[in-house]
Amino acid sequence: MNTPSCAVCGEPMKRNGRTSSGRVRWRCRNADCGSSRTQSRDNSALDLRCGLDWLFSKQSQAEHMLPARTLRRKCELMRSLWPPVPVVDEVHHVVHVDGIHLHRDAVVLIAAADGHVIGWRITKSERSAAWQCLMARIAPPDALVCDGGGGIMKAVKTMWPDTRIQRCLFHVQANIFELTGMRPRLQAGRRLRGIAVALARVKTKDDAAAWLVSCNQWEQDFAAFLDEKSRYEDGSVNDMHRRLVKARRMIRRRIREDRLFTFLDEGLEAGGPAPSTNNLIESWNGRQDDMLRRHRGLRLIRQLKSICWWCHQHTERPETDAWLAANAITDERLEEPYRQAWEQSPQGMHETFGIPMRYGTGIDWNDFHTRVQWQSND
Repeated sequence: MNTPSCAVCGEPMKRNGRTSSGRVRWRCRNADCGSSRTQSRDNSALDLRCGLDWLFSKQSQAEHMLPARTLRRKCELMRSLWPPVPVVDEVHHVVHVDGIHLHRDAVVLIAAADGHVIGWRITKSERSAAWQCLMARIAPPDALVCDGGGGIMKAVKTMWPDTRIQRCLFHVQANIFELTGMRPRLQAGRRLRGIAVALARVKTKDDAAAWLVSCNQWEQDFAAFLDEKSRYEDGSVNDMHRRLVKARRMIRRRIREDRLFTFLDEGLEAGGPAPSTNNLIESWNGRQDDMLRRHRGLRLIRQLKSICWWCHQHTERPETDAWLAANAITDERLEEPYRQAWEQSPQGMHETFGIPMRYGTGIDWNDFHTRVQWQSND
């Protein structure tokens, strides 16, 4: 706490106990002046840390050592702030990216490297534009590990054209399991499931070559079986074994992309071994899901803030609690540019849609951000 100066003579003041409400009492060092003043204690940093510790813990409000009302009061600051997203100038060897979906309402795109979160972004879906905004804050890495969504591929081609892409082998394996099932009845399905299991055991170039040979052999052995057709009563013709045919088409596409075994390229060995899976960030997504499950019932905006706070606290150098309490962006500060842009928009838009009411006279923020299933009286 900074030492204040006397408002009468300008001399520095000294502590002189506390008032009954906990405020610090200061008295002028000049004996001829004798003026005094009080200064309240700033507990914002302590409240923020209390809210974050409870958010990341496994305790409910009833199990916490503080009364529920006191805990909610201390969490108000955390729920009114948005943690800052870092700008990563350091070039990482490998970057992992993935998105954590909150049903169909929103998705948080997360980037990680060297065991730390290096960036995140809230968006409606995993579109290419959203991934480009996230990648714009991160220096292009040597390799990128991802699940291979269309939005990611397009964004990498635009933002990081020289970055090598490694498709997560776990996701490819899961895609095959989804089509074959856990206990396939047909021999072709059982063989294909065995090939998918062997994909996770690929560690060398010889293993990769043997896996490609097994895929080619599977196609040759069951070519006639997969080409069988079914004719329906309406005269239409379709594949008899559509799921296996779809799996064959997907494997062909993955092999043609040449991104399954990027981690075995000799050009990437100089910076260290590259992983073949996205397990690092997938494990984090599981921990975030557990956090939201423990605090179930949060509104969407609070779920998003909880994930952002988790990401911020798992960066390499997160800001201190005191800095966050004083400088983090508040909801009001974030909404002000949007309000000004709306008020400065063309008059024709106002005549068509009208200007939204200001807070206190129009829509309540909590009701606006809470999903309500409206029912008609008809």
